[in-house]
Amino acid sequence: MLSSSFVAYFLLLSAWSSLGLDRTDRLLINSDPQALQVQINNLIQKLGKTNQEVSYLKSQLSSQHHQISSCAGSTFTVWGKQSCPKVNGTELVYNGFTSGSQYNEKGNGVNTLCLPHDPENLLTSISVSTGNDYAHLYGAEYQFNIGRIQIDDNVPCAVCQTKRASSTIMIPGKRSCPIHWQKQYTGILTANWYDYQESEYLCIDEDPDYVEGSRRNENGRLFYPVKTVCGSLPCPPYENGNLLTCVVCSK
Repeated sequence: MLSSSFVAYFLLLSAWSSLGLDRTDRLLINSDPQALQVQINNLIQKLGKTNQEVSYLKSQLSSQHHQISSCAGSTFTVWGKQSCPKVNGTELVYNGFTSGSQYNEKGNGVNTLCLPHDPENLLTSISVSTGNDYAHLYGAEYQFNIGRIQIDDNVPCAVCQTKRASSTIMIPGKRSCPIHWQKQYTGILTANWYDYQESEYLCIDEDPDYVEGSRRNENGRLFYPVKTVCGSLPCPPYENGNLLTCVVCSK
C-alpha cells in the first residue's frame, strides 16, 4: 500500500507547474524532505484559500439567483373579479374598482384603469388655465346580465402577478391557451357600444363579481359584449353575430 507521504509527494510533483517551481526548487525538494513538507503546507494553504473563494462565489451566485427570482414574473388584470385565479404561482397585488372614460365623452384617457380601494391624495396643489381644464375618470358598469351580474352593476378588478411566468397575453376568440402556456382565466370579450366613443377590448371574467350596493344606472365606462361582423372578417372560420370569448394565458 502506498504511504501518505508518497501520495503527497506525487501530488506535489503533479502540481509543480501550477506552483511555478523552477528546476532549482525541484532539486531542493528532492534532496530536502523538510522543503518538501513546506511546499506541501503551501499547497494546502492555497487549496484552502481556493475553497473559501469558491464558497464565497457560490453564496454570491445564490444571492443573485434569489434576487432575480424575486423580481421575475408578469402582471395582468382580471376585469370583473375581486380576486386572482387559483393558479399555482399567481398572487393578488391589489384589487379595486374598474374605471375609465365616460362612454360618450370625446376626450379623457383611452385605457381602462384598476383603481385601488385606498387612494392617496396629492401633497401639493395644481392650477389650470380655466376651471374646466381637466380630464375625467368614472367608474364602470356592466351592460349585460350573466350569472349573479345584472345590468348597471359596477365592475371590480384585481391586479395579479404570476411569479412562474415572464409574460401574459389575452387571446380573443379562444378559451384555451397555446401549448406550453398556462391558462389564468377565460372570459367574455367586451368593449364600449359600437355607436359610442372607442374603448379597449377587454376580457371580463366569465364568472364575474360586482361591487356590492352598486346596482344603479350611473353610466361611466360601460362594458358591452362583442359580436363578430363578417366581411373583412372571414366567415368561416367565424360566424356572423357570434359573441366572442377570450382567455388570458401566462408563460
